[in-house]
Amino acid sequence: MLTRNDLLVLGLLLDRPMHGYEISQTIRAEGVTTWFNISTPAVYYSLNKLRRLSFISETRARGGGAEKSVYHLTERGREAFFGGMESVLASEEPVRFEYDLGIFLLNKLPQGRALSLLEKRQGFLRRWRATLDEALERERTAGEPLRVAILEHAAACARMETDWLAGIIRQLRGEEVGAGEYRGLMILTGDLHDFHLPDLIKLIVSGKHSGTLTVTDGTSTRTLSFHEGRPVCATSRRPDGEVRDPQQVMNDIYDLFRWQEGTFVFDQRLGPQEGCLVLRVSAENLILAGARWVDNWTTIQRAVPSQDAVFERREGRVCPEDLDLTDEECQVLEALDGLRDVTDVARECGLTEFETSKILYGLHAVGLVQPGDLDKIRLRRLFREFAELMCRGTRPYRAAPNDLSCEIEINQRCADLPVRFVASRIEDHTDPGLRTEELAQVYRTFLKIQIAVVRGRFGEEVADKLLRQVWAQISPGLREVLERYELV
Repeated sequence: MLTRNDLLVLGLLLDRPMHGYEISQTIRAEGVTTWFNISTPAVYYSLNKLRRLSFISETRARGGGAEKSVYHLTERGREAFFGGMESVLASEEPVRFEYDLGIFLLNKLPQGRALSLLEKRQGFLRRWRATLDEALERERTAGEPLRVAILEHAAACARMETDWLAGIIRQLRGEEVGAGEYRGLMILTGDLHDFHLPDLIKLIVSGKHSGTLTVTDGTSTRTLSFHEGRPVCATSRRPDGEVRDPQQVMNDIYDLFRWQEGTFVFDQRLGPQEGCLVLRVSAENLILAGARWVDNWTTIQRAVPSQDAVFERREGRVCPEDLDLTDEECQVLEALDGLRDVTDVARECGLTEFETSKILYGLHAVGLVQPGDLDKIRLRRLFREFAELMCRGTRPYRAAPNDLSCEIEINQRCADLPVRFVASRIEDHTDPGLRTEELAQVYRTFLKIQIAVVRGRFGEEVADKLLRQVWAQISPGLREVLERYELV
């Protein structure tokens, strides 16, 4: 299959044999790079490919003191060139612009950042148009019709794209376009059955979008207006009319979070409605408060799929001051260690599994927790299992049943590590943000010290016996982790 680069190289060799550098020089001298993207490495890549296909042949010639490869078009290559030209000139392939991918994803960026990037592109297009116009003027004077035609095509495309991009920028700025005013480019529509409300709000917030989100179930309608990603206004309309009581409006907004059916529209053309309730709450606290209203497993399971799910804190902060967390939410957040599943956390906090799952749903919705990394979960479990089994195995060799001097010495020698023994159990305070290999290094260091302390206190023979014993007690699945990360 010939690429456009291959076709260009074959076309140049149709005129005369050339070496690779000469082909690159010809491309630059002919001004091809003004309208076609090809580099010197790409030329040599095509030459190697065409030679393997027997479309060109290679001879060695001495010039300037050094031998060079000179490439000749073969008869097979000549046929391939003319076949390729027929495909290109009679092509029915529609013109596609890769830049449109950026426009398709434009609303994922904060509006200010998107505008800045578009303006940067606009500046380039203006310079590019000037370059093309200058080249076109020169070619018209020289009288080369085909080059003039190519440059006219490139200049027309540059003018078209400049005008098109200017229109997008005007819309993004909220300037008047055509018959009316269009504030931005974002119109999102969908169904709550498919689109999770917290995710929808976070999309608006992360993009710093302005506009109004309208949600309806066919009888009741609620709106949330945003300014640069901040919730600023809310309304609620029921079948019997507009809700005026401020607390009831807020309750109706929170009630949206448990809706499982309904449609939504986010439209940047719409500003806050007259008489709306002015909001003085962050988007995160709004989501958190709304999540507390959720009372069904169907919604909760979007974030907490089962009671076996393991969560970990996303950041080092336990109870951020900028979020209005309840005592129970802080308690659950503190209980997450990357090992406990929902059932374990519920037991630790004295809550039901439903209460714990509901809290985790809210914490996940505001980005405080995330599902645990499976590799890290297994690594943490292996480390805890290995260290505690090793510790318990030394009990028959201690001076007294309540002798904790072994653990104390290990803790002293590992004082700079975020791991320690407490009552012969591992207490793990490693940063949840550590990469798996970084976590393994912490555990590797701790176990190395633990084994050294056991050897020093109870002797080589006992230490080796305990290592074999622990290996036999570790489950086969965790042994694989032990070997992979070479913890001992």
